[in-house]
Amino acid sequence: MRLLVEKITDISKSYMLSLTVEELNSQLKLTQAATTDLFASDALINYRLSRVKGRLLLDGDLSADLSLQCGRCLTGIGGRLNETFSVALNIVDSDEILEEELELDDDQINTIVQVEGKIELLPILTEQLFMSLPIHNLCREDCSGLCPSCGIDLNKNKCTCEPKVFNNRFGKLKDLKLDPS
Repeated sequence: MRLLVEKITDISKSYMLSLTVEELNSQLKLTQAATTDLFASDALINYRLSRVKGRLLLDGDLSADLSLQCGRCLTGIGGRLNETFSVALNIVDSDEILEEELELDDDQINTIVQVEGKIELLPILTEQLFMSLPIHNLCREDCSGLCPSCGIDLNKNKCTCEPKVFNNRFGKLKDLKLDPS
């Protein structure tokens, strides 16, 4: 999705982008080595775009259905992603980019490159979608998780494993009396 920079004005214009489940899950597997499909529906991104003094202002909202796993018991849970985002990007020409620079300053981090007067927004919109994904999911707040010894789901069954004795090698140090002089 390439847009002509000269057509982007200071008056915000609305756009819509739909990304397919297959496209998102395959991209996620490439970037994070994920083994399961995280997206359960197409993602819809509604965004507004304007330009002010060489900066591109991009804000919008995104939504998708997710197929998540509980972080404690690994039970499959559904989820809905509804997030908003706002990004300000400096527009630079492709010939201004120096590849030999090793450090980036604040202006270079939030940069979008225009090639022949056009910019590509898909990578930035996809990045916003992936950054909005939840980090830790629970099926419920009081989830007991899995037994670390036998792997049984402690939400459904009791475990008969003996708790392991904690080996506190530094326990003797708490009784150590040091001379403050």
